[in-house]
Amino acid sequence: MKVMIDEQRVARLLQDMVRIPSVNPGFEGGVPERGMADYVEAFFMRLGLKAERREVRPDRPNVIGILPGVIGDAPALLLEAHMDTVQTANMTIDPFSAEIRGGKLYGRGACDTKASLAAMLAAIEWFAGNGVKPPVPVHLAATVDEEVNYLGVLDVLEAGHAYAAAIVGEPTGLQAVVAHKGVVRCEIETVGVSAHSSKPEEGVNAINGMMKVVAHIEGAMQTRLRSAAHPLVGPPTLAVTQIQGGVAPNTIPERCRIRIDRRTIPGEDSEQVWRDIRAEMAKLATEDGGVNVIVHPPFVLDYAMDTSPDSEIVRLVASAAAEKIGEVRPLGVPYGTDASKLARAGIPSVVFGPGSIEQAHTKDEWVELKQVVLAAEIIAGTMLEFGK
Repeated sequence: MKVMIDEQRVARLLQDMVRIPSVNPGFEGGVPERGMADYVEAFFMRLGLKAERREVRPDRPNVIGILPGVIGDAPALLLEAHMDTVQTANMTIDPFSAEIRGGKLYGRGACDTKASLAAMLAAIEWFAGNGVKPPVPVHLAATVDEEVNYLGVLDVLEAGHAYAAAIVGEPTGLQAVVAHKGVVRCEIETVGVSAHSSKPEEGVNAINGMMKVVAHIEGAMQTRLRSAAHPLVGPPTLAVTQIQGGVAPNTIPERCRIRIDRRTIPGEDSEQVWRDIRAEMAKLATEDGGVNVIVHPPFVLDYAMDTSPDSEIVRLVASAAAEKIGEVRPLGVPYGTDASKLARAGIPSVVFGPGSIEQAHTKDEWVELKQVVLAAEIIAGTMLEFGK
C-alpha cells in the first residue's frame, strides 16, 4: 500500500503549530505548552480518535492520541515529539509568523521539533482518513519540557501503556539515529577566605583555587576522555560553561562557582560519572595545596542511548526512508533526546525526523516542507509494517 501525503496539508499543520507560542517556561519569555496541547487534542477529536490528556505541571499537559490497530491488545508503537521550544531572543525573523518562502517554513520550533510532530499527525490522519488500521495500535505522545527537564517523556512512562518500540521526533535529516550521548551538568565550587584586597595575604582567593580546578579539567581530565570513544557518537566531552566569583572589586573572593557540561557515551553510567568527578576533585584538593572544593549534585542528569541497528523499529524506519531518499544507515549524534528515557525503560527507540540539527535553535529557524512530507510518508510506511 502506497502512502501519499499532501504537502499543502502538512504546511497547514506546521503553520498552525508554529503560530502557537510554546517557549519552555524555563527560558526567558516562556509560556506553558497548553495551547499546543489543545491543538493536538482537538486534532484527534476531529478524527474521532481517543486522546488522553495528562497534566504534567499546571497548564503543561501531555496529550497521548491513540490510533487503534488490527491487534487491539498488542503493545503499541509509540510516536513521540515534544511541543516546547527554546527562547526567541535575538531571532532575526518573526518567531511565530510561520512564513513560507522558497519551500521553507520559518519560525521558532519549525525545525525543532514541530516539523516532526506535524509529520506524525499527518501520518495518523492518513490512516484515519483512509480507514486503514495499522497492525498494532499507534500512540502519538505530544510532550512537554524536553528542552529543560524531560518531565513530559517521564510522564509518558508513568501513564501505564505498553510500548513495543518508539520513534522519537527530532531533526535528523530523515536519517535513523540509534545512538546519542547523555549529559551530567553540575556546579563545582571553591571556598576561600574573604579579605580586603589591600591585604590579599590575609585571605584565601577562591578564584585562584578555581583556576587550578579549571586547569585540571582542561588538562588531565580532557586527555583521559579523548582516549575513549564510541564508534557512532565519538568520545565523551567535558566543558566549563559558566563561571561566577567575587562580590566586589576590592574584596578577596570567598567563593567561586563554575558549571560544567559532561557528555557521556553509551556504556557510561551518568550517576557514576558524577561520583567520579567528585572523587577527582577530592583528590585534586589533597594534591594541590588544600584547595577547598565542593562538587554539588547534578542539576541535569541524563543517559546515553544505544539501540541495536538490528531491532525491528530501526530496520523498518531505515527501510522506509531508503525508499524515499536512497541509502540510510544507522547514525549516532552528540546531543541528547527523549529517546534515552524510553530506551532505559526497555523500549527500543530510534530518533528520526525532518530538518537539520544545524537549523535548530537558530536566529532564523526553518525546515524544508518537502522533508516534512517525506517524514510523514516514512513514518506512515513504518506504521504499516510494524508488528506484522
